[in-house]
Order: sequence, then C-alpha cells, then structure tokens
Amino acid sequence: MTKTDLLHFEQLSKEQLYRVLQLRSDVFVLEQESLYRDMDGQDSVAWHVLAYGDEDTVVGVLRIQNDPKDDSCYTIGRVAVSKAARGRGIAVELMGRAHDFIAKQVGAESIEISAQEHLQKFYNNLGYVTVSDEPYDDAGIPHLDMIRAV
Repeated sequence: MTKTDLLHFEQLSKEQLYRVLQLRSDVFVLEQESLYRDMDGQDSVAWHVLAYGDEDTVVGVLRIQNDPKDDSCYTIGRVAVSKAARGRGIAVELMGRAHDFIAKQVGAESIEISAQEHLQKFYNNLGYVTVSDEPYDDAGIPHLDMIRAV
C-alpha cells in the first residue's frame, strides 16, 4: 500500500504543488511529447490525491473536481504516475482513494473522465464505461469520454 494524501489546493504546500506540476509536466509534456497548457486554472478549485514513494517523493497524482454544471457529477483528471513507479498499482490506489472521497460527497451520482484511448481497458476494469462514439484529439493524444456510477 502506497502512502497517499487527499488535499484541497489551499492545503498543498509549495513543495507539494511544485512536485505535482513537475510530475504532470514530466509525464504529459515531456514523456508523451504533448505541448499543451497543463496549468489551466482548474487546480485551485480541485482536490488533489498525491501518492508518495521513497523519501516522500511524489510518484503519482490526480485531481478531483465537482462539475460546476451538475452537482451530482464529479470529474477525475490529470492522472499521472512517474515512469519509475509504474507497474506497482499506484494508479489503482489513486483512483480508489478518489472514488472513496467522491462516494462520500452529498449527491454525487457519477464520475466522468476523459481517458487516453490506450488506457480504456484500465478504466473499464475500474468500472468505467465509454460514452463517446469515437476517440477525439486532446493535445495530440486520442481520448475517450468515460463514466462510472458512484
């Protein structure tokens, strides 16, 4: 079991925020060679789950947001695990922590994600079903809309 924290933006230390943004940049921009604006103004209204490795280094992250148009729906996004920490079930632990949190929120009925197409089976195994007809381009990477009941 990996140590995780669930923190709202205001609770993140400067060091934690730096590590979150660094990890996301390493995975999404450098590793996946996708030039896009990761810092989209949404982090400050989100909850963040951080997974730690040795010496409390951040090895996995995701963010949780309430859909401003639908109080019964939450979104999970920016799921990233460092290359060195993959294959240890960290993404499953991050998602489990997010699911538990969302299940406890009043009125939450569903969780929506925009998943990279090559991770469709991973998310299917976590109870998500695909709701988009075809993959769509998001920052040069094919994505699918998926949903899961709470």
